[in-house]
Amino acid sequence: MGTYFSQKDLQTLRELRATLLGMEQRPDGEAAQRYWASARTLELYDQIFAARIGWKWDAVLDEVEQRGGLPAPRTVLDWGTGTGVAARTVLRRLAAAGLPDQVLLLDRDGAAREFAAASLRAEFPGVSVETAAELPERGFDLVLASHVLDELTDTDVQPLVSACAAAEHVLWVEPGSKVTSRRLGELRPTLLGSHDVVAPCPHRGDCGLLAEGHERDWCHLFARPPAKVHTTGEWSEIQRELRIDLRSLPYSFLALRRAPVEHPEAARLLGRPRFQKGRVLLDLCDAEGVETRPMLQRTDKALFKALKDCAGEVVLMERDGDRLTRRP
Repeated sequence: MGTYFSQKDLQTLRELRATLLGMEQRPDGEAAQRYWASARTLELYDQIFAARIGWKWDAVLDEVEQRGGLPAPRTVLDWGTGTGVAARTVLRRLAAAGLPDQVLLLDRDGAAREFAAASLRAEFPGVSVETAAELPERGFDLVLASHVLDELTDTDVQPLVSACAAAEHVLWVEPGSKVTSRRLGELRPTLLGSHDVVAPCPHRGDCGLLAEGHERDWCHLFARPPAKVHTTGEWSEIQRELRIDLRSLPYSFLALRRAPVEHPEAARLLGRPRFQKGRVLLDLCDAEGVETRPMLQRTDKALFKALKDCAGEVVLMERDGDRLTRRP
């Protein structure tokens, strides 16, 4: 028996994780497996896997705030809400500026909808929380989508794209896997038909990672977990029993808004810097595309050192010929 989790709970978490990781490997057109076996499954998911998703949302919201901040929406749609972690995390950020009047939690599973609604109402009693299994015929100020692409067929995703097109703002977060990230990138041109991109792209041009020669690459970033994760017994047990790397939180995302965005004249660092003897390789994205650029340690020792601990940070680089400098 585990110290913090029973063997039954640990086995439930193992099976749930295997199911979720297998979603992106489904044959084309095959419906996603239902996986909310019980109320306890929802509780465990929310405690462990949803918590990790929340850390990714925190990283996304940090970047969005650096690019002008969140709006103050009156209505929010959380598409594929699951246990509601995306809505809860976003509303915590909105609390200072003003909470929305209404949140609609959309999910195919009734038990998940009710779990998410109860959690949201308990934390934000002044917000009107509704649930639905089908998208209503009305628009929303802010649309949230979190870890949904692996469960949606190409047909299923079209209502979500339509909901995004009708919204003022969109925050869409997905795992950082190659398959899912590239699929989100393939939807980007359609989404930019009605919106401009806030982040992570520093431009609204074509995605450089979908260009010829980048078939093996994908856009992903890394979130930094809270420091307490590395000092608590519960998370140590989860790391050991489920073999989860608590240091690595890869994710991909798009933050969009209907109004035009002023893009920085700089390149966005993707992924992690790759250090070699005396130099570092940086994958940089700007309007000209995505390019791997080397930077020698001797050219900027302070920057070279800073790049060793930049996971979870927004790093913009300016190019001056062969020289790279970090934008403040």
